[in-house]
Order: sequence, then structure tokens, then C-alpha cells
Amino acid sequence: MSEVPRTLPSYARPPVWPAYLVAGVCFALALATTLTNLTLTAQLRQSQSDGARDAHQAAVISRELAAERTALADLQSPQAQHYQSGNDEVVSSNDRLYVLMRNLPMPPRGRVYQAWTLARGAHAMTPSVSFIPDLHGIAVVSLDDVDASRTGAVAVSVEPEPGSKSPSSRLVLDVTLDQ
Repeated sequence: MSEVPRTLPSYARPPVWPAYLVAGVCFALALATTLTNLTLTAQLRQSQSDGARDAHQAAVISRELAAERTALADLQSPQAQHYQSGNDEVVSSNDRLYVLMRNLPMPPRGRVYQAWTLARGAHAMTPSVSFIPDLHGIAVVSLDDVDASRTGAVAVSVEPEPGSKSPSSRLVLDVTLDQ
């Protein structure tokens, strides 16, 4: 005789909806943690980027402060040689040159002041740094690209921004160094 499959009465079958409820809650939890993880990962990357930028800025500021300390020590050194020209001067100290200018008006728009050096025995000026004075008309410029012991003269002129290959205007400072 064949056996007839028995079905349980509906009141004896376990309900299915709790399993769906648990699955739905698990899915919602997985979705929420994934979104939180994505947000936290983006925040971490931004923080790392900000930290790297801040470290770079700190290194730049540190180098600038070291250069300013060196310049201050050079300018105050008893061995420094000062070459006056009116209100302005060129200072030679420890084979470094500095240009100090006072009461310097702002250059016209699109123009900058540019320093020039003349090597001993040379006939043509060599371009150096370009600069503008601060709001009080003061400029302290380090000529890092030259050796003071090999320089015979320093000059400054007003040039088109960012600078020229040779002076194109009247010199506002022209100092001969007698070393």
C-alpha cells in the first residue's frame, strides 16, 4: 500500500515570517555598516591628506625660519660688511649677500624689483631674485644664488614681472663692493 504524504495542520507548522524578519534586519545592518565604513574610510583619507599637507607646510615654515635665523645672524655679525647707498645697503657676511631697502614704494602693477649681481671681472650683470617690499616699504632680500667673495657689485631695478634677463630700467640701487 502506498503511503499518503501527511501534511501538518496549519496550526502545527512553524511560522515563516520570523525568518524573513531576521533576514531583513541582517540586510539592514549590513547596509548600515557598509555605509558607515565608506564614510569613515573617506574621512580617514581626508585626514591623512590634511596631515600630509600640514606636515609639508610645517617643513616649509621650518626652512623659512631657519633661513631667517641665518639672515639675522649674518646681518648682526661683527664681521659683516655694510655698503650704504642712501637709505639702502648691501650686507656681505659669511660669503652671503643681502640687500636691505627702506622707504621703497610699491612697484607699478605687473612689475617687480629685481636684484642684479656683477661678478668680479665680469662686464654684464647677472639676474638674481625678484621681490616686492612689505607694506611699510621695507625689503630684506637674501641673494642666495651668489657667492659674496666673488661679487663686485649689486644693483636693483624695476622689471616686468616675473623678472628680466638684463636690466631694462634705471637702477634704483647700485653698490660696488670693495673686498
